[in-house]
Amino acid sequence: MPRPALAQPEWRPSLRLDNDVYNYWQRHTKRPDEEYTNGVHASLEANTAPWWGRHFAPGVGDCRSAAVADRCRSTRVTLGQDLYTPRLDRAPKTVENWELERPYFAWLFLSGTARVSSRRTLHATSLSLGVTGSPAGGALAQDIAHRIGFNEKATGWETQIGFEPGVIVGYQRQDLVVRSELGRDFAFDASPLVGVALGNVRTNAVAGATMRFGKHLSHPWHMPAWQGRAPSEWWLSAGAHAEYVARDMSLDGTLVHPMRRVERVPGVSEYQLAAGLRVRGVTLEYRAVTRSREYRSGPGHHTYSSMILSLTPK
Repeated sequence: MPRPALAQPEWRPSLRLDNDVYNYWQRHTKRPDEEYTNGVHASLEANTAPWWGRHFAPGVGDCRSAAVADRCRSTRVTLGQDLYTPRLDRAPKTVENWELERPYFAWLFLSGTARVSSRRTLHATSLSLGVTGSPAGGALAQDIAHRIGFNEKATGWETQIGFEPGVIVGYQRQDLVVRSELGRDFAFDASPLVGVALGNVRTNAVAGATMRFGKHLSHPWHMPAWQGRAPSEWWLSAGAHAEYVARDMSLDGTLVHPMRRVERVPGVSEYQLAAGLRVRGVTLEYRAVTRSREYRSGPGHHTYSSMILSLTPK
């Protein structure tokens, strides 16, 4: 008989910090401070759906009271800021051909994601709204970080890609195609994904997969399947994505009167390695991400790292 539905936590906050200074396997003097140089994403996932979330999944119950086998809906809201900069030794107007370096760019946004999950599949439909240019606060954020970490002022933001309201509509699907119990509480799973995004800030299509191995390994996304899980778990994961990029404002500039732009590479690959640990309701993950060349005059690849903290209240 299927397990009865149990009440799930109403909300789950998380914080993700991205920065190439977190590449801890490199000496601190060798870590880059360029390309995608910093990201801060604060999220709150609710196991209910507001009116706009219900519109995407009519007739589907909320995850807060779903049984393990049920499809259910949840909502994630994220406030984030992403910063992009050129190489520090190629500062604007100080070296020849500085225009070929990645432009300074900041994207400040609020996104809402309607999610419908089951043990097999996750559907996520998102809408992100935000601003670029000076209102996005890139100069202020990097100046504060540099004064604290390097005791120096951040420069070059006067050449940043300018202000424009931004919108991105996205959809992503993941499927759990493999789940193998390996004995002694170890497990392995694999989940391919496909996704598309359309907007003036970013338009792309992506396909890839993620594999995980761990002890007491929880389901990767379906919270009702967490009923009765062990008090702790750990895992290692690896992922690879292929991406076709039709537009990237951080490289193409604004839609209206672009002042800064470089020649974008449409085909981009991405590789991820991660390790995570959960102890009761606290989850920590460290992730290293490497992306291939994104514009013709850019580096052959760039690696940054993420630190992710999630809380699952009782």
